Amino acid sequence: MILREQNRTLLEQAQRLLADLTDDGFVTNRLEPGRSGIGPHLRHVIDYYRCFLDGWSRGRVDYDVRRRDDAVASQRDAARAAIAQIAHDLEAIGEADLARALETRGDGAPWCPSTVGRELQFLVNHTLHHYALIALLARAHGVTPADGFGVAPSTLEYEASQHQGSPASHAGA
Repeated sequence: MILREQNRTLLEQAQRLLADLTDDGFVTNRLEPGRSGIGPHLRHVIDYYRCFLDGWSRGRVDYDVRRRDDAVASQRDAARAAIAQIAHDLEAIGEADLARALETRGDGAPWCPSTVGRELQFLVNHTLHHYALIALLARAHGVTPADGFGVAPSTLEYEASQHQGSPASHAGA
């Protein structure tokens, strides 16, 4: 199932980045001291996944009721464990569940109709948005995220298509 796999791929990217970071790199923002570092951004992403996973089977996902777990924001091991649990829990969602209707709310907005598939798509977009910020913060700590980290799949496809026809792509051929 594509949407579940896209989310799992993003979670795996976070696991790889966590392995490359130091504890200081996880919590400190060198670009804007006093502002959120990688840990709080990743915790926010994890919170949204947890909200989805807590509510999808009941038909109501409330993104305003987040755990805001300080350990996940400040300890790489806690973040790793949370990500591994989320990846495991996503396995419960099957292809037939994608069209399942549910209601969501977030940012103080009223309940809105949605589907499991739409929310999995939202989680991809939300995660990519935060990963783009996390990538900048990681680079400030001298850690280069893997290619494609924080970049939408459609952007990667577009960039690849632009390079296929260029003279440089035929060098050595």
